[in-house]
Amino acid sequence: MINLLKNITLSVIFSLCFFSQAQTDVKLSNFVFAPLMYNPAYAGSSDGYSATGFYTSQWVGFDGAPETLIVTGHDRIGLTNLGAGFDVMSDKIGASTENRVVGNIAYHLRLSQNWLLSTGIKLGANNYAIDYNLLSIEDQNEFGNGFGDISRTSFIFGTGIFLHRDNFFFGVSVPNFLTTDYIDDFRNTLANTTPNYFLTTGYRFELEREVYLQPTVLARVANGAPYSALVSFNLDYKDKIYASANYEHNVTAGAFIGLRITDQIMAGYAYDTSITTFAQYNGGIHSFMINFRAKERYRRDRCGCFTY
Repeated sequence: MINLLKNITLSVIFSLCFFSQAQTDVKLSNFVFAPLMYNPAYAGSSDGYSATGFYTSQWVGFDGAPETLIVTGHDRIGLTNLGAGFDVMSDKIGASTENRVVGNIAYHLRLSQNWLLSTGIKLGANNYAIDYNLLSIEDQNEFGNGFGDISRTSFIFGTGIFLHRDNFFFGVSVPNFLTTDYIDDFRNTLANTTPNYFLTTGYRFELEREVYLQPTVLARVANGAPYSALVSFNLDYKDKIYASANYEHNVTAGAFIGLRITDQIMAGYAYDTSITTFAQYNGGIHSFMINFRAKERYRRDRCGCFTY
């Protein structure tokens, strides 16, 4: 029973120190590199195929520490006003695993010579699973019958709008409107999802020729979770070196550095540290990113955000 309590305690600490999917959507500190995760209306904004992969690890050195893998990509559909994209996520915390596959489609409307407005929808599925065999349960009879893997699947439906020009963007989105309770065979609530409302905005300043500074904000509101706002300052040095610093009040602070290896491939690393009372225990958050863009179809000035 003591071992079971230790596992439960560790799981609670993980949930408090990071953005648990049981209540809220994943929030990347370098979210400007994955806007499609939050807003389906972004699909096709950059007028060229782009795909990005992320790997994030936390609480390094702890058994069952959180690990997240994200792959996202998008493109404009031919010469139409439609854009399409996908985002795939696999998130592991202790004995629980969450896998998500989502498709995105957006319609783009030109309001004027400089301004564009798009609307989009997300459709997909989410699977939440927990393996009780990975827990150290001293008295298994407390659960009645034998147990092993428990898996539950739910649907995802979300929407968003995205307004932008060459040096500014503003978006409002709800990645998933649907509320779901994941319940095991013993009628215990394993996790639950609730709609997350996101607002994103940013403005790009040209410091000198091909050197840009872009302050951005990612704000989130979700029922049952505190309001949060992540502020970041992003530097683009001649489309070759990228750097950023981010801060979220009483939650995290971090930095990112990225290099364009070739005109089509970019790689980067981010480190974030908790600024809560748990900072001395969690060892920080490490994130690795790689991006591919289609050289012959890429148009950087299509969107006010960094177009990846």
